Amino acid sequence: MDINSYKEIFIEEARDNIKIFNSALLKFEKDITDLTPVNDIFRAVHTLKGMAATMGYDKMTEFTHSLEDILDNIRNGSIKVDAEITGLLFKGVDIIEKFLENISRNNIDITEGYEELINKYKEYTKTGLKISAKVIKEEQKKEEIPDLKIEEIILNEAFKRNLNVYIVKITLAEDCVFKNVRVFMVNRNLGEKGEIIKSSPVAKDLEEGKFGNSFSVAYITKLNSEEIEKLLYKIAEIKKVEVKQIKKGLDEKRKIEKKAENIISNVEKKKILSQSVRVNIEKLDVLLNLVGELVIAKIRLEQISKDKQFEILKETANEFDRIINELQAEVTQVRMLPVNNIFDRFPRIARDLAVEEGKEVETEIIGGDIEIDRTVLEEINEPLLHLVRNSVAHGIEKPEERISKGKSRKGIIRLSAKRERNSVIIEISDDGKGIDVLKVKKKALEMKILSEEKIKNITDEEIVNIIALPGFSTMDTVDKIAGRGVGVDVVKTKIESLGGIFKIENYPGEGVKFIMKLPLTLAIIQALLVKTSQNIYALPVIYTLEILELNTKSIKLIQGKRVIVLRDEVIAVFSLAELLKKKREEKEVVQLVIVEVRDKKIALEVDEVIGQQEIAIKSLGEFLKYAKGFSGVTILGDGRISLILDIQSLLEENNNL
Repeated sequence: MDINSYKEIFIEEARDNIKIFNSALLKFEKDITDLTPVNDIFRAVHTLKGMAATMGYDKMTEFTHSLEDILDNIRNGSIKVDAEITGLLFKGVDIIEKFLENISRNNIDITEGYEELINKYKEYTKTGLKISAKVIKEEQKKEEIPDLKIEEIILNEAFKRNLNVYIVKITLAEDCVFKNVRVFMVNRNLGEKGEIIKSSPVAKDLEEGKFGNSFSVAYITKLNSEEIEKLLYKIAEIKKVEVKQIKKGLDEKRKIEKKAENIISNVEKKKILSQSVRVNIEKLDVLLNLVGELVIAKIRLEQISKDKQFEILKETANEFDRIINELQAEVTQVRMLPVNNIFDRFPRIARDLAVEEGKEVETEIIGGDIEIDRTVLEEINEPLLHLVRNSVAHGIEKPEERISKGKSRKGIIRLSAKRERNSVIIEISDDGKGIDVLKVKKKALEMKILSEEKIKNITDEEIVNIIALPGFSTMDTVDKIAGRGVGVDVVKTKIESLGGIFKIENYPGEGVKFIMKLPLTLAIIQALLVKTSQNIYALPVIYTLEILELNTKSIKLIQGKRVIVLRDEVIAVFSLAELLKKKREEKEVVQLVIVEVRDKKIALEVDEVIGQQEIAIKSLGEFLKYAKGFSGVTILGDGRISLILDIQSLLEENNNL
């Protein structure tokens, strides 16, 4: 069997368990008296060990086994937990991540420093049975206990803890080829919810596939028999699962073995296949592109139906529309991932950076289950990292400074996500000192970004936005956390390149909030179609606020610039035709689209607002990819091509931002 064919699955599932490890360890560090997170860590490490052993990664197996030992000693109270112990556990996570990195790159099952860390773990641990090392030790003080009674002690301890003990027999399909892989998956699923204390045949034979079509395990868990069956029937090629509970008093080794080999069940469960599959992202991209083509075809059908007024064609178009909408929704959903996929890594990063800075930080996550397109999620990973680093380096104060200000000694960094129509809003905030406006002004003058004259008339809000300019930083020295002036600028550029909006809200002395408004997906979006100079353009709805129709007399001139006053707010007016270097038509009544760019409201004068429509985004191609003011093209219902406007770059190109 080519075990390497399962490497990708191994790496993905290992990363999921590393997330659990990191998250639980952060909880445990906050309260070392609560051992609940330790149990979560133990299950994650146990699963990692089982997966590594099945794949033949012996070094990683050895390392995770040493981690199990120290975790078990923490659980049974034989190790006093302190900052040094939690630090060693955090280093353990880092070593496992290095193992994965090496395995994914070149399939080398080794990483620098793992043996040294194993030796440190051994200084704290003495090997013993997982569930009851302390119990056995206490029993052995009373009398010598033969090896045959070890299971009895474990079971008695399980009964004391109100855990259930089962013999589980698993029968594989007759045509199952990779039996040891199914064993690995059984061990993984059961290991996440309990503990396997014995197997028949023995573990070594199971891992090597040296058994018939069935095997049995003695299993300790809080689950009931139905939950165990449900857990195992998720695995493909499992033909039958038979579960028999061991009652108190039937826990001798010979009875376990007898039960393991002679379970009889009268009910054969139906085979349930896995509820999810892994799909190459390139295949999804192709599928999504085809859906985009169908959306274009749908729009054309609607146009033909509207123009010709054929009733049958209209009904067919409506039915086609319904099917395409459902298909589009399903395909889009397949590409969606919860933001927790990247949020979960930041508490650990913030913690490590804070330790380096001599600060104390706690990270809160809100709305982690909100879903967004995988491509968007991958693109914002680096920007979010910059903002978290920024909050630790610039925002959160040191404990003594926070206490002197009447704050808690530990700073809070909050990551939140929420859905708003066809967008997702992601916010990163902290309760630190906020942005020092005077310091930014001083630095802006030093760097000649602002003149003495201009700085007198600029608002605090505009001053705050200076930190997003390329190369700007208020740090006087450069270190590995901050000071190079690339953080906020990188974030702004990336978010805007994705068709999103980036904002900064400053609360002096109380903290700062970074807000990102992002499209749910980059392939098919809602757009407002507008007509200017005989051409139709698509304006992403994410930018638009409202549409107005005004008499030109309502447009005033202030310092030579056209403006309107809308609900006591002065808004600059720009002709879309002039922005596109075309001639503007003089009209008595004009249509204006109010858009929001860089925290500013701007009125775009257009010849006609056609209406809102769903569009499929197509690339500009090699010849037009550097064209300023456009982010792509789409095909309209009548077959014409419409350019998709990038309002921000269009305004920048004309020096209006």
